[in-house]
Amino acid sequence: MTEPLLAAFAEVDITPAVETVERGKRRRRSFTVHDPLMARLCVLRQGGRTVVLGGIDVFELGCDFEGRVRAHLAGTGIGGDSLLFSPSHVGMSPISHYGAYIIVFAQDLIIDDFEEECAVRIASGIQEALAGLTPVRVSAGVGHAPDITRNRRWIKPNGAVEMVGLKAEIPSGTAWKEQGCDDAVRVVRFDTVAGEQLGALVNFGCHALCSDDRYGHITADYPQHVAAVFRKVAGIPMVFTQGSIGEQIPVEAKGAGSARRIGRALGAQALYVFEQIAPSEMPVLGVHSADATVPARQVAEEPEAMRFDLRNSRARYRRYLYERFHKNPVITYPIRAVTLGDDLAIVAMPGEVFHETVLAIQEASPFSHTIVLSRAAREVGYVPVPGAFTQGGMEPALTSLTAASEPVIRASVIAHLRRCRETAPV
Repeated sequence: MTEPLLAAFAEVDITPAVETVERGKRRRRSFTVHDPLMARLCVLRQGGRTVVLGGIDVFELGCDFEGRVRAHLAGTGIGGDSLLFSPSHVGMSPISHYGAYIIVFAQDLIIDDFEEECAVRIASGIQEALAGLTPVRVSAGVGHAPDITRNRRWIKPNGAVEMVGLKAEIPSGTAWKEQGCDDAVRVVRFDTVAGEQLGALVNFGCHALCSDDRYGHITADYPQHVAAVFRKVAGIPMVFTQGSIGEQIPVEAKGAGSARRIGRALGAQALYVFEQIAPSEMPVLGVHSADATVPARQVAEEPEAMRFDLRNSRARYRRYLYERFHKNPVITYPIRAVTLGDDLAIVAMPGEVFHETVLAIQEASPFSHTIVLSRAAREVGYVPVPGAFTQGGMEPALTSLTAASEPVIRASVIAHLRRCRETAPV
């Protein structure tokens, strides 16, 4: 007889301290914390298999972050392949590495030990969840959240891309064409076997960049309001994860009010989906991993001084790519998947994945529900489709990949999901 599927949720504050000690003296950092940054965690266990699904309010995480967390989980039986993390990609949060592919708006937002501190706190939250595991039933559903996200890539008649950013007017009366939008909101619902609502995982693709009035400071942007809807209305925790984030941006960025409107609207749609699905089974948990090998982008060497040019993200990132890949121009791209029966697969993909890639994977997947967790990571940057390199725009400039990489990654993920379906434990 299959052992019961157990689950528990935990929330951990990962906000950096406003005060710090330098050269033995205490000083106040220059940023203001408008609201806390959180790591929201869902821990699943069945027999000897344990998985952690995490939504983390940070801009990005290095691909070695799972190893950092695992180092603090000795004796739990949790391996690095069982940790699936999705940064909410908040543009107003600290980074801990100069290679991060974003304009840094304040020197104090570069905190060298921030990821290590996050790892310690997240490991503590996982330990807390492990102590509260309870048998659950699971189901998944999908809906749509229109008028929240849009594509910033528009194609002109000559085939070149025009980046229509957060502050730009949407073109009208022109022959420009939007590249496409993914407004699907995917939800996994967890109930106790006694029928009580326990928690949810929500997946949606949209840059967390609504709070443009808070650059240089710290805010959790719209994902915090998605979580607040579930807390205040349903009284349960929620883990927010990014989906097809590559070119999807908020329809507006007019400060904290936009973050609240978009977050609440998305939260309401996600809660609607949640309430329409009824868990009726206790699925078997599967943990699967694979790697794809893809070519790394080769760049010219930038001056070392570019490490410290906070406003020139492209040159700073090129310096990082040169240091990381010029001697070994190959990327080992990790693909991690969790399956729940033969109905649901959750697959973690490093990088900011374009909506075309996500939709193609979901269309080809043998599972009824396939959720892609985009995992913003400096080692990858964006995951542009091949045509984007010809069209231009910011994404091909801020990636470690080449035009040949995405097709390999896409095919590898699809093949991996098919193997997962064939070998899923029953």
